[in-house]
Amino acid sequence: MMLYKFEKLNEKLDNLGYPKIDGKSGFQLIQGIDFEKAYKSGSISFEDDGIYLEYNGKKHRGYMFIQNAYITYNGAVEKFPKFHLLKCKVISDFIQNGTFNQRYEWSNSHVNNLVDRQTRTKYNEIRLNICSYCQSDIIEDIQDTEIFFNSLDKEEVEIDLKEVDIFGYEKGKEIISKKYRESRNFTCENCGVKPNSALHRKWWHTHHINGDKTNNSINNLNCLCLLCHSRLDDRHIENFSKGSWPNQIDYFKKIYLEELQKIDNPYIKV
Repeated sequence: MMLYKFEKLNEKLDNLGYPKIDGKSGFQLIQGIDFEKAYKSGSISFEDDGIYLEYNGKKHRGYMFIQNAYITYNGAVEKFPKFHLLKCKVISDFIQNGTFNQRYEWSNSHVNNLVDRQTRTKYNEIRLNICSYCQSDIIEDIQDTEIFFNSLDKEEVEIDLKEVDIFGYEKGKEIISKKYRESRNFTCENCGVKPNSALHRKWWHTHHINGDKTNNSINNLNCLCLLCHSRLDDRHIENFSKGSWPNQIDYFKKIYLEELQKIDNPYIKV
């Protein structure tokens, strides 16, 4: 069992409006952020791969959507709002208008709760599809909020935590993982490729050589890039063939193709 405390984060997000936070394995799930308040306070930034919320010097990748939307307007078939991952045409027009006549929210969750603006019907834990403008502008194959959520790095977030482990498992494994990768300068110990952006560090993993994830001794750890990690053995090949991993691997290979070709990495042909 692990217990996490988020007093500092809660205080900050309270000032932004309607926060809801959950912590699992070192990752902070953030929902209910009033985009207008966060944007006007300078806590929102638009970057090539997402809409970021900043607090305590850390940036968190997320998206925008309208929680109170016309879902069944005048009795029509349910139509849920799209989510916006970039400053696309819809969001640019919304911001340039300057009136903020609709309440957008910022989130990084795989699902969100919605309310029909006309009937006040509540819809809980809805997976949203991406806006067509955003989908055409982003390289990654992110079709919905669940795929987006699965693409996030769950280890990169530094948190103010207190741990209690009654089962004897290694404490702070997410912190240990990050510290080890930092000690290797986020350089793959198999092929030598390193990230060209801090945002790409999520693709450099800490691998446990003997498979025991509770054994965090230095001689049992390896810093591996996503591509090398995904091709280690049959078990890893199978694990990385599920969920959003194939899309992330393809995206990784496109970005680092030149570096991988220099070292003649055989995995780029796989």
